[in-house]
Amino acid sequence: MVGQRKHTVFSNDETAAPGGLGWWWTERARKRDHARVNAELVNNLKWQWRSACAATSLAQMIYTPSGPTRAVPMIAHVDLGPPISFTVKVRPGQRLADFVAAAPAIAPALSATALDMALITPDWVRVVLRQAPLVALSSRSFGDESEALRFGA
Repeated sequence: MVGQRKHTVFSNDETAAPGGLGWWWTERARKRDHARVNAELVNNLKWQWRSACAATSLAQMIYTPSGPTRAVPMIAHVDLGPPISFTVKVRPGQRLADFVAAAPAIAPALSATALDMALITPDWVRVVLRQAPLVALSSRSFGDESEALRFGA
């Protein structure tokens, strides 16, 4: 038996992973699944940002041989927080004031109540998504027995 060894399982058969790897296998699978979910969240955030910016003044018109297209500031790094924040590469000719002016139109598309913008360097802007906390209202204000939640300002 060259190159093979017997795996010892320190748990019962119900919790053991294939091949007798036990807790190590499940921890590795959990980390892999967590990384996959985070990658999907980052990808969705980038698409939402691009779609939201396309309807604002941040999307500059660029004329190419195949026709005109809109170029939006690209996200370089995402921190899933909380709060969720990301770094955006500023396109030529844009300033922080342009981002601040477009923030009210972009925030709802990103499921945020507000966006905080900060200039890191002349070429990079930090965007932080702000969420309103949930506020419980008494059931008497709605006239029924159930508890109601709404977003607070």
